[in-house]
Amino acid sequence: MKNNSFSLIELSIYYIVVFFILREWLVPVMDLTKTGYMELILLFIALSLVISLFRLNFIVSSFVKIAYIVWFIVFVYGGVFVLSAEGIDFLFNDLQTNLSALMRADWMNITDSFRTFLFFILIWMLIYLIHHWIVVRMNVFYFLLLTVFFVGTLDTFTEYEGSFAIVRIMVLGLVMTVFLLIKRLFNQANIKLDIVKYLKLAVPVVVLVVAVSSIAYFLPKSPPQWPDPVPFIKSAAGQGGGEVNKGGVKKVGYGENDSELGGSFIADDTVVFLAEASTKQYWRVETKDVYTSKGWEDSGYSQGELKSFGPGETIQYSLPRGPEEDTKSASIQVMYPYDFIIQPYGLKSVDASYSENSNFEFVMAMDTEKIMPYTFQAPTTLQEYSVNYSKPVYLYSSLKNPTEEIDPKIAERYLQLPKTLPERVRDLAADIVGGRETPYDKARAIEMYFKQNGFRYDTDNVATPSEGQDYVDQFLFETKVGYCDNFSTSMVVLLRSAGIPARWVKGFAGGDVIDNDGSTSTYQITNNDAHSWVEAYIPSVGWINFEPTIGFNSSRSIDYDLQTDAYQEDVLVIEEETEPDEVVEEQPETQQTAAQGNSFSKNISHFFEQNKFILVILLLAIVVSLFVLYGVRRKWMPKVYGALYRRRGFDESTFESAFLQLLKLLELKGFKRKNGQTLQTFAKEMDAYFETSHMSKLTKCYEQTIYSDNASKVDITQMKESWEYLINRITS
Repeated sequence: MKNNSFSLIELSIYYIVVFFILREWLVPVMDLTKTGYMELILLFIALSLVISLFRLNFIVSSFVKIAYIVWFIVFVYGGVFVLSAEGIDFLFNDLQTNLSALMRADWMNITDSFRTFLFFILIWMLIYLIHHWIVVRMNVFYFLLLTVFFVGTLDTFTEYEGSFAIVRIMVLGLVMTVFLLIKRLFNQANIKLDIVKYLKLAVPVVVLVVAVSSIAYFLPKSPPQWPDPVPFIKSAAGQGGGEVNKGGVKKVGYGENDSELGGSFIADDTVVFLAEASTKQYWRVETKDVYTSKGWEDSGYSQGELKSFGPGETIQYSLPRGPEEDTKSASIQVMYPYDFIIQPYGLKSVDASYSENSNFEFVMAMDTEKIMPYTFQAPTTLQEYSVNYSKPVYLYSSLKNPTEEIDPKIAERYLQLPKTLPERVRDLAADIVGGRETPYDKARAIEMYFKQNGFRYDTDNVATPSEGQDYVDQFLFETKVGYCDNFSTSMVVLLRSAGIPARWVKGFAGGDVIDNDGSTSTYQITNNDAHSWVEAYIPSVGWINFEPTIGFNSSRSIDYDLQTDAYQEDVLVIEEETEPDEVVEEQPETQQTAAQGNSFSKNISHFFEQNKFILVILLLAIVVSLFVLYGVRRKWMPKVYGALYRRRGFDESTFESAFLQLLKLLELKGFKRKNGQTLQTFAKEMDAYFETSHMSKLTKCYEQTIYSDNASKVDITQMKESWEYLINRITS
């Protein structure tokens, strides 16, 4: 009784370690696919491990697992009680929809609930396989290797940071390997398992593994000796994205991490969205308020506050809007799976088609004013939606004659500057705005400064600040060469140095017209149009956008209600700084082929981005299936080899190889000849097992063929019958 209790405790320890390793699988999948309810999925893993631990009856365990899966799907996707009429109706309709899609091979219309069902089945299979590895094989090496490979791949090719996760996996995996190795040694020596002996062997090794791993993790490490190949791989695959390591050449595009700006980038014409609108304009995404001397971060001023609103509801945020009668609508078709909403200036509401049972809403992060679509309280992506807006028109009289003071809360947040900012930056700001009286005039002076003082727009050979160097100081006084991030960040810092609240804005420029339909044009926005600019706070007016980057003009609209010579049309015009495209009358066939190949790679890349969740599950299913096939290889490999051997035939010339093939099949079946055992002795064992004499006959003829001169006396017909009989018995 004591021994059985200890075996249960021992298996419990194994399963606890397995639970934490499986969690390392689940975290990146949930993170990358923006999937919620991680705790409930972990609960299913724990439930499956407990069922496996106590070895419940297959029917009982299957009923419990299926019941949990059904409850989860109805609770998450239906929002009703599973045993209610609504819950049963939801299950029936969902099953009918997915079976119909499967019959039509319409993979894109398979619902999220059915994908979740397949994901749970995959976890179920994986836990069954792990139980086999632990209890039967007593070896988790392949599982550990696969886990490290999976997390390492995601760490390399996605935004998931898996460095510490790999360390945790290695520690847990090595500890598990130690436990199972000791278990195997006890079994092979036929020694009764004793807890004291077990701990004497296991504890020192476990302590050593943890100590060595900790030292390795905290010790300083050399930088990479070779350049990162991932940017080049992504470039070849046509994937957009703007984030790379400091100092590296990156691919232009919208990125999330702006903590370290600088460095060159390469162009990328991957289309990210299409906009049907009446005018060309800037498309705003989010703002950031903390300048760190290297880049931008979010201060968390609103402590992560979120504001939700439904489709069509009026959005309340910091920007002004134009008159109600000037309200317009723009349709957005998303080509790249961004999880945020593209915002025109003067945004009023967002409309999107959605399922009534999807708990759909829009959520705005109050710190950055980034708007994201949510379903079931988790971020999602939209392929199409429309935005209603009324572009603000600023009165020139209000800009020139402010009558209000700056709100202290706005000043506190948007006048922030790092203490390490060089004093010459503040001095330059004072020189630029010298003699100007109003905040708007000061902001305009700073905006025009970059276009009148030898600055140059370029994306190549753009410097990155050294460790103790300020990003803005380097650009203003040393290089004067850069792109939108350099110009916009520098203007925000100069505005704040001059006492004008300002914030850094990210989004997209207007793109190119690809179609016209009366008063509406279709604009194509690519990764090349990813852009940053400035919003300054002007008393009596509010936030107003400024464009300091050379080659770009601001999209703000001003009503010049005062007599002034300063009138100008503030219309968005993007002047190309590059050389004009060559006009080619006839495109060579090789160029057409290259263009088609590039288009194909973009389509492939877009397909992978749109179906990321399905592909991750499919990859996991393939991996688990391969391991299941490997685990039961003794059942199917003899059949495969038997079919191949039968096709080769059996005659005098192939007798020797056919006999060796028979030995190979017996080994796959689990009958391996022992070291030093003669063929005749082995043949007798096989005959005893199969209750026949065919193996001895074949062995005698084989030895006669190899060692005797009377090989011609072998009855090939009889040997063929014996060989085929044994093949059939082995593969049956």
